[in-house]
Amino acid sequence: MVSDGREASEADGPDGREPAGDDGTGSPIVDRWLALDRGWQALALGLGIVAVHVAIGVAAAPFR
Repeated sequence: MVSDGREASEADGPDGREPAGDDGTGSPIVDRWLALDRGWQALALGLGIVAVHVAIGVAAAPFR
């Protein structure tokens, strides 16, 4: 484990890091929303790639 020279305190979050609001957003709710938003963005990107793959497969089917 890497130590930054300070001990964990009760003010730290459940994972031992600083509280979510200390990242500059001002609110742990905002931090959670941003994390969720990235997850939804990743899901949308993955589904878009799958959709393009299926569309290419359907378009190429008559030429097989």
